[in-house]
Amino acid sequence: MRKLPIYLLIAAFLGFFGYKVVTRIATKDQIPANYSHFRGGPTITAVRVLQVREEPLVESVNVVGEITTDYQINIQPQVSGRLLQLPVKKGDEVRAGQVLAVIDDEALNLQIQQAGNNLAIIKANIQEAELRLARAETEKARYKELLEHRYISQSEYENIENAYLTALTSLEILNQQLASAEKNLELLETQLEQTKIYSPINGFILETNVTPGMNLTTGTVILSMAPLSPVQLVFNVDQRDAARIKKGSPVEFQTDALPGQVFTSQTNQSSPVYDPQTRSLTFSATFPNQPVRLEPGMFGTVKVIIGQKERALTVPQEALVTLERQNGVFVVTEENGEDIARFQPVVTGAIIGNLVEITSGLSPGDQVIIIGQERLRPGEKVEIIGDEPR
Repeated sequence: MRKLPIYLLIAAFLGFFGYKVVTRIATKDQIPANYSHFRGGPTITAVRVLQVREEPLVESVNVVGEITTDYQINIQPQVSGRLLQLPVKKGDEVRAGQVLAVIDDEALNLQIQQAGNNLAIIKANIQEAELRLARAETEKARYKELLEHRYISQSEYENIENAYLTALTSLEILNQQLASAEKNLELLETQLEQTKIYSPINGFILETNVTPGMNLTTGTVILSMAPLSPVQLVFNVDQRDAARIKKGSPVEFQTDALPGQVFTSQTNQSSPVYDPQTRSLTFSATFPNQPVRLEPGMFGTVKVIIGQKERALTVPQEALVTLERQNGVFVVTEENGEDIARFQPVVTGAIIGNLVEITSGLSPGDQVIIIGQERLRPGEKVEIIGDEPR
């Protein structure tokens, strides 16, 4: 019975020893943020470095934007009547000249038939009036000759002359009636053509407001539509960044609806007034959209380029440290075959995301410590454990 505690102690020791071995193997290849060990002498800190080099630097403002229409058209009938057909629906793509709606034309066809009959009657009356005028003109000429030879009296001649003037006036009235009837028929025929409503542009249907069977007037909005090309990108920028965006600034737009595609344009003139609720300014950009890929209502990310340099040195923000009230970084230099950490003061420029531009203090090829620099002191030995990929 006394051997049992001994066996338990031996088992516990073996378990603890095995745990330490497994833990050491599991963490063998990991790089701790702050790790120091001894090599039979002074402390050597394990660090990770980034070799800086000159690269293009783009400063941008990133916001959310929406694709909208360049302009919108409301389709209204030019004649009143009952809607017979509406062959399009919301979201349909249509081409210029395509039929959008058909209005009942039965009443107009009857009016056109009546107008044609009336026109034929007027033309027949004109023919008779022309004959009467011709006879009256002949009589007038004959009576004038008799009057000159004093075979008739002046009053008899005046009666014949009045008959001629009456016939002439009748013909003129009939000609006016003919012109009016022809214009009326032309108007009715035009209205008949307007019972079919055609699309004025290539575009798509935004909304339909009526259904077949409804009685329409000339003020009724049948549907609204918009062009497919071009389209507008609209986005709002906070007042902190809005002042840095100028007309013509490069714009990139990406949307989840079209993964992997980047659409480029330039900013238009911004809105002159800030939104009092959001303290932001509205900007827009025009996309030709040929072929048609962007559709109104699409949301996506907008990248507005507000500054760019062809060559600049950058480091991650976490690489920066403050030592004796100086901003700088630790760089690794080789001295007598050993890697030594040296503090290097720097002058910073633009901050873009997690990157900080270094305008002075570093040169291409310098190895900047980005992990393990928190507890370093100038002149300490370090061990580089891997380079950080850019």
